[in-house]
Amino acid sequence: MTGVVQLLPYKALDQFIVLDLSNRLSGSFCAKTLGLYGCEVIKVEPVTGDLTRKWSSDPNSSGSGDSPLFHHINAGKKSVTLDLNSPEGRDILDILIQKSNILIETFQPGEMESWGFPYKSISRTNPGLIMTSVTPYGQTGPHKEFDYTELTVFAMSGAMHREGLPDRYPIRYGAEVAQYYSGNLAAAATVSALLRLLRKGKGDWLDISIQECMAGHPHQIGRRAPFIYSGELDLRAQPRLSSSGTREPYAVGTFQCKDGYMSFLPLGARMWPNIARMIGREDLLSNPLFDDADKRTSNRLELEAIFQSWLNDRTRQEIFEAVQEAGVPGSPILRSDEVMQNKQFLERNYFTLVDHPQQGPIKLTGDPFRLSAVDEKPLKPAPLLGEHTDQVLKKMVGLDDNQLTSLREREIV
Repeated sequence: MTGVVQLLPYKALDQFIVLDLSNRLSGSFCAKTLGLYGCEVIKVEPVTGDLTRKWSSDPNSSGSGDSPLFHHINAGKKSVTLDLNSPEGRDILDILIQKSNILIETFQPGEMESWGFPYKSISRTNPGLIMTSVTPYGQTGPHKEFDYTELTVFAMSGAMHREGLPDRYPIRYGAEVAQYYSGNLAAAATVSALLRLLRKGKGDWLDISIQECMAGHPHQIGRRAPFIYSGELDLRAQPRLSSSGTREPYAVGTFQCKDGYMSFLPLGARMWPNIARMIGREDLLSNPLFDDADKRTSNRLELEAIFQSWLNDRTRQEIFEAVQEAGVPGSPILRSDEVMQNKQFLERNYFTLVDHPQQGPIKLTGDPFRLSAVDEKPLKPAPLLGEHTDQVLKKMVGLDDNQLTSLREREIV
């Protein structure tokens, strides 16, 4: 795109083509998010398929079909297979880049340039192109060539310092939080660049560092603030104690109950009377051991035992109803199967059932937002390997059937 497009409020992004070259979850999730905004997303993957097609939480899994993860992060995309190590494959990629509005890549810094696709060069032929590069440590700096694991970037962002018990080693969050969080921020940054494109007619190169995304997480900024302003380190503490505000520590965190687990976070001393009445122990309000916040903190283990005894005989639903009535912040911890049946999610049609041509009906996570002025588009399943190769290369590159047959015989597509 080289011209200026009129910017309309609440207009979905269905006029933009996204070329997804990602080989990391961060880029794949960024592209998926843009697809939810309405972009046409073309996923370019090796002839053998994206590695996430066969990822499984079960190391012994050998099931047929694509993995749940692949379905999750690639729903609605088109799949084009292309051997980028071949000169002809790169020639085709060059044309696809010229015809696209957004390019998402997650290769190590310098790799796109080594293939002949530095941003300065490709932006000369497509000045409106937005290239979003999501890498572990960014395009510059002494660590730019370092490879990535979730653990290493989590540790080097400072996010791990405060996690875990004070007398044990630090731990990271579960799953690929850094990848998904950076992918989400990359999508937001890409939309910002689209606004500039719509107003100025110019593209941009976005340099997204996963390390900086995690270091800039609002939670981490808050924890870093005491050191910035006073030099005081925010050290790890016992799970029910916190250095970030007044809480009632005997009722903070996760507790077991009759049929599972509950989570609580009562903030401030004003919660104490509510909790005491909720558990039927108003007598505790006049007990000198617990008549101020400092005493309740000092005697938290005794109070925790009283609180736990009340929880033991009740189900999550019974406790949830009690905390709602008492005005105490608390909620049941839901399993995945319970999330899928949760009335709030169901009422808002958060989960979408799609019909996959090989694997049948699959329930997928839907849009986390609602646009009141834009019609909803039905979510499509993740593509089969190379499902749209012929369609895309005929339309965007101008190849004919004979050329595609030749490329397929040589395993270039």
